[in-house]
Amino acid sequence: MDEILTALLSGEIVSGEKFSKTLGITRTAIWKKVSGLRERGFEIESIGRQGYRLVSVPDVLMTPLIASGLGTKWAGRQIICYETVDSTNRVLKTMAAEGAEHGTLVLANEQTGGRGRRGRGWLTPKDTSIAMSLLLRPEIPPASVALLSLAASVAVAKGIRQATGLTAEIKWPNDIVCNGKKVCGILLEMDANEQSVNYVVAGAGINVHLTEIPEEIRQTATSLDLECGHSVSRIEVVQAVMRAVEETEQLLQKGTFMSVYEQLSATLGHPVSVQAVGETFTGIAERIKEDGVLVVRTESGETREVMAGDVSVRGLMGYV
Repeated sequence: MDEILTALLSGEIVSGEKFSKTLGITRTAIWKKVSGLRERGFEIESIGRQGYRLVSVPDVLMTPLIASGLGTKWAGRQIICYETVDSTNRVLKTMAAEGAEHGTLVLANEQTGGRGRRGRGWLTPKDTSIAMSLLLRPEIPPASVALLSLAASVAVAKGIRQATGLTAEIKWPNDIVCNGKKVCGILLEMDANEQSVNYVVAGAGINVHLTEIPEEIRQTATSLDLECGHSVSRIEVVQAVMRAVEETEQLLQKGTFMSVYEQLSATLGHPVSVQAVGETFTGIAERIKEDGVLVVRTESGETREVMAGDVSVRGLMGYV
């Protein structure tokens, strides 16, 4: 269906005969593919003896819709969209091991086995959210991958801001929040040896059209539609995030990345509770080091460095 949709996106009337010759399939097969697009919500007009014309486009994640007007150099260079997968990260890791190129983007309209940090599940109901994974092949040492996690959060926050106008912020290290509630989780997985990184898969799950948040997460989670008060285009969000990925790469190269991360931070300057291995402590989130480590000044005046752990920020995601 992608070839037919690509042709229809021109806005011109495309004849069934032209489709048949170009694709090497029968007119009946063309009609079935057009019918499939209509079932997905595309409004396609049949014009007698002339062909088909695209009238309107639904908010579905399909390769031609995302590629049209994307305008990036490498992020989303190859785009693969699925109706349903268990995990876009798992699919892309398999592709990476088979040689997929830097910048390959995998998306799904439904994800049945998504995971967040620390093995937590991530809900992605059909046609309501964005489940996407981007393949990176960075020339960096494995110790620097933690910084890519922060970079991913900057790209997503900037992309959401650009596509919706919402004040998306980052809860350390890489949760995206709007008005104090989480709209996106990010999970990076890598394949590396002691000296080099073979690949990194950066996965993001963004709540978009969810209007009924499950009761167990209602105090901590939200969606872009709920925060905007209107329907947000998933396609535009994906495109904006891909453009922001390339912008963020430039920030990293210029050495100005961390200042942008701090500007987007919803953690710095706020009281936090840190649940680390074997202990919990509280304090004020003071700064973030160049390697991404969070520095917390405790109530006793001691500074503690947090490399990993659950950090709750007062006023965010139900923490009071």
